[in-house]
Amino acid sequence: MNRWLIVLFFLLTTSVVLAQNEKDTLVYKMPVIDGKLIYKDSIELKGRKKTMMDSVAKKWFFSYFKYYKKDTSSRDKGLSGIILDKAAVEFRMSTTSVALVKYDFYLIFTLQVNCADGYYTYKIFDIFFTPKSSLFRSVGYYQQSPEYLLGLYKQKHLGFGPAINMGRKKIREYLTNTDNGIRACIASLNKAMAN
Repeated sequence: MNRWLIVLFFLLTTSVVLAQNEKDTLVYKMPVIDGKLIYKDSIELKGRKKTMMDSVAKKWFFSYFKYYKKDTSSRDKGLSGIILDKAAVEFRMSTTSVALVKYDFYLIFTLQVNCADGYYTYKIFDIFFTPKSSLFRSVGYYQQSPEYLLGLYKQKHLGFGPAINMGRKKIREYLTNTDNGIRACIASLNKAMAN
């Protein structure tokens, strides 16, 4: 009897550890370059001309994003592209593990797209999120930096203060919303450019 209890305990413990590792996979696979979250790639499209891809990229950008504006600070740094704009997508979530109310957030980032004959590149950087409500921005607790949350999540102990109130589950939720929003944008861009 005791042997079966030990085996059962071992199986339950193993399944909990494996489940945690599965949840952590997203956090450890997010593309961090020099401490910054940056999504970038180069996609080959043989036989496509630069002018045609420029036109498709612009059309896609203005149809995909509801919120956007020119990123003048990136242009001041010497960056260029057919698209070099700040854009935002929305997501909903509660800000603490015990909150029942979900808030609307903007996921804001800079998108850079460069086209050439036969290929295009994209880069998504300067990523942050903020509550949609200006009232909540002024009185609520929320985090806006995915890099900070990635670093916090990877610490052995969360420590004291606001971080401990958030917990790993809530950090994962922020990061999942960030990753899902950006990957949906990339998938849409790739589909538009391939057609």
